[in-house]
Amino acid sequence: MAYNAVNCIATLANTGLSNCLDNLGYDAMLLWTTESFEIASEAASLLEATYVDAIDAGTVYPMPIFDEIEPAIEDDVEQELATGVSLFVREGKYGGIGRFRTALCTLPNLRAFNEVQGRAFIVTGNGKIFGTSPDGVKFKGFLLSKFHVSGLKGTDGTTKRMVELRYQFKNITEMADFPAVPAITAWDPLTLTGVVDVTVAEVGTSAEGLVVVSVTRNCDGEAVTGLVEGDFTLLASDGTTEMLASDGFTDNSDGTYDFVFDTPALPADDYTINLKTPAAQTTGGYESAVVVSFTIAA
Repeated sequence: MAYNAVNCIATLANTGLSNCLDNLGYDAMLLWTTESFEIASEAASLLEATYVDAIDAGTVYPMPIFDEIEPAIEDDVEQELATGVSLFVREGKYGGIGRFRTALCTLPNLRAFNEVQGRAFIVTGNGKIFGTSPDGVKFKGFLLSKFHVSGLKGTDGTTKRMVELRYQFKNITEMADFPAVPAITAWDPLTLTGVVDVTVAEVGTSAEGLVVVSVTRNCDGEAVTGLVEGDFTLLASDGTTEMLASDGFTDNSDGTYDFVFDTPALPADDYTINLKTPAAQTTGGYESAVVVSFTIAA
């Protein structure tokens, strides 16, 4: 084909309609994703584990469920000429303003995503995940052109204070020409939650036969229960990354956990204990940035 050659032949499609309509509901939540994140197949897009594993791996981040949503959809852009002719310029972009209530201590984490290039799935009020599939196989969120979490908004005394999430998608073609909604029925995508920041702390003074730690949520101070030994990493000072296995592990159901060592007891040394990364945990969903250090004296 020669330079500057233009193909003016349109590729048309059949216009027979489906006998049933989609029921997507309103935008209830966004799943922010890294720009490169995609799900490999339609079968994988149906599984809750696909999204949970991606959340633990730090490639998908569920945002809060909206208490209310205001669509913010642009009109198509047209150019009006003096001759009375109207020229189509581009389609209007799809977006919205979601409002939700949250604690002040969660705001810095949410605002860390402001103006970061990424994508987002829309989770609708009836539990559908709305995304795009350009090739009919891989599934990913819509490319964002705007994503901004506000500070806490004011009130006149007749409403609750809320936070606004303003979002807009860059390319309407992804939504209009390559839409994809997995037929999820076995679980509710609205139950997806993000990784929780927690603090691991030593309880009392550790001894050669017993180490006790507590795990509490950073924002609200609530105790974290239900963890298993495989969620933790207990290391000696020799540089090895192999977990020291205890002879007995107990979840005390109050946010504290016992590690018992008797055959053998822990030798004199310096030790560290912390949660593994969310992706490496058995339970998943929690992250502690501070490593706990303790010493067993000779």
